[in-house]
Amino acid sequence: MTQPNPSSPTAALARLATKVPEDYDDFLSTLGDRDRQNLERHVTFCYAESTDQHARLWKRLVLALARLAPRAAQTVGQRAVRFYITDGKYRQQIFALEDLRDGKLAVYAVDVLKGAIRAGILRGPISKDESVELYQVCEEPASTLEVEVLTAAKTTGAPEYFKHMLGWNRSALKLTVPVNAGPALVAAVVAVCELSAPRSAATPPQAR
Repeated sequence: MTQPNPSSPTAALARLATKVPEDYDDFLSTLGDRDRQNLERHVTFCYAESTDQHARLWKRLVLALARLAPRAAQTVGQRAVRFYITDGKYRQQIFALEDLRDGKLAVYAVDVLKGAIRAGILRGPISKDESVELYQVCEEPASTLEVEVLTAAKTTGAPEYFKHMLGWNRSALKLTVPVNAGPALVAAVVAVCELSAPRSAATPPQAR
């Protein structure tokens, strides 16, 4: 049986498609032209605001998710990014990051809410408004995280960038974070996402 040539262009592209990025610019280098342009334009919009909080949080979450799901990401315009892992010959989406430019970012992840409570990341719920619940961040109880459990039945007509995370008895979490979120709240979101990443995924270095 002929073994693949590790120096071939095809092998190089395959390595690039599953590369764990060292920093945000390194992540951009793994994308195709259209996806890279979408992200660059989005960040330019964020930096046009009165502070750089929006841009910094967006870049930090993008990098954290890309390190947990290193299969080449895809954008949906400038509105969202989808993150994948390799699943045999295929790929599986396990995260999405959404920015509707309303002062909040939404992270979509595999439903590991019970695990996040057992692990001491979140405590609660402390309040509920319809399907959205508030959880305390254990490291900083004054901080709260807005969490919504999504199922296919509850999200008919869901946007393309997270609908593939639902169905077949699967549910997902929508974690909503204000763009001026403090370090403890952001760290809690990343910790929840780490729980949802398969153990076979690359172990990410600390996001900068």
